[in-house]
Amino acid sequence: MSIRAGSIVLVGGRNIIDRLQTAGLTGQVPIETIREIGNDLVVDKVPGEPDYTFTAESWDVTADIMAFLQGRVGNPTVGEPPGYLDAAGTEYRWENCRFVNVTSPWKDDTGSQGGHIGAGLILPGYYPTRMTLRYGVAENATESVDLAGGAFYYGQAPPVEEYAVGDGTIVAFVTAESARAFRIGGAGGATFRRVFGVLLNGVLQVPGVDYVESVPGGTLTGASALTTITFTTPPAVSAQIRLTYFTETAKAWPQALNADSLVKPGAVRGRDIEVYVGTRGTDQVLLHGMQSFELTASIDTAADREMGQADPVGRSINGTDATGTATMRPTDRSHFFDALSRVTGVAPSEVFGFFNTHKVPVEVKIKDPANRANTLKTIYVADGQFQPPGLPARVNTATDFPFQFDSASGSFSMFKGDRP
Repeated sequence: MSIRAGSIVLVGGRNIIDRLQTAGLTGQVPIETIREIGNDLVVDKVPGEPDYTFTAESWDVTADIMAFLQGRVGNPTVGEPPGYLDAAGTEYRWENCRFVNVTSPWKDDTGSQGGHIGAGLILPGYYPTRMTLRYGVAENATESVDLAGGAFYYGQAPPVEEYAVGDGTIVAFVTAESARAFRIGGAGGATFRRVFGVLLNGVLQVPGVDYVESVPGGTLTGASALTTITFTTPPAVSAQIRLTYFTETAKAWPQALNADSLVKPGAVRGRDIEVYVGTRGTDQVLLHGMQSFELTASIDTAADREMGQADPVGRSINGTDATGTATMRPTDRSHFFDALSRVTGVAPSEVFGFFNTHKVPVEVKIKDPANRANTLKTIYVADGQFQPPGLPARVNTATDFPFQFDSASGSFSMFKGDRP
């Protein structure tokens, strides 16, 4: 029987990522063919340095995913998502994202209810490089994120992520359960590793440099064992320690995969999304005839590697950016020129040109369909810089004008609930 999507979940920040529509890992190890003068045959084929991308698309319109990317964790006992302790109005800035671990438990095929976890996948030390928010009049709101990493591991055992908190003194942390061994170098390897994705306050730690891994009796065999991570320097008081491994302890499949729709909407459409442009309290008004809104934020990164390490040791951050498009269908000519005036700062009685450097705030509020007095989250670009649209006229079709904009600082914020 095939492996079905219904038997796979994604866990991040101690909670299942809700409302997932697609999730996939792409990339491969590049292979270099080695040849030599005087030899017609291939001498060898040497693996290069991999760089993988994990992409997940969700209909979740809360701030949970962004909270996860900023290092927040949930409470799996009661099904609370990452950031559940954060107060309403908490701001998550794009540039404050961190390294994260993602685990993917797979259910044994025992039907839609019950069962246990029989296998899984670990994505250790992945870094967010792109987030895209798409909202339309008649489409379900979507949120997709790309994470970049240099390794992944499959195992026929439950994948788990554990958390610990530093006290400024303790250097050694032991896994709660026996960890299954990974044979370094493949079938011919004689050394083993059991723990992956060791993070300290969202920073990827390097084995042999920032910490060492050990098991009772040494590491000469591939038997599962309780595994100790010993840091070179004691983690500071309240420092967050995260690590992943495949456990030999049986794990039950979670019965409730997603938050109840009374707690979190199954999906949100354009009728519950409001777009504003301008300074709050003065000229911030809804754009007339808004059809769609899209925001894409990116972080330009490159994997850091060093000799003696198979996995990446970190990522160089070259810069961030945030761009978007607000598409409107003006109800009449005055509404179109009113929109031009608000995004350019030019009076409606003047001529509008093709070039604009005027900056205005852009704010998008996602309302709870069951109670529109409740704002689920707010997207905010403090320094949106719009360009006047072209004229995309088409016969027998209402004209939609795409107003493209950039964040002058290359960033955006997401707020839990309303923006203070």
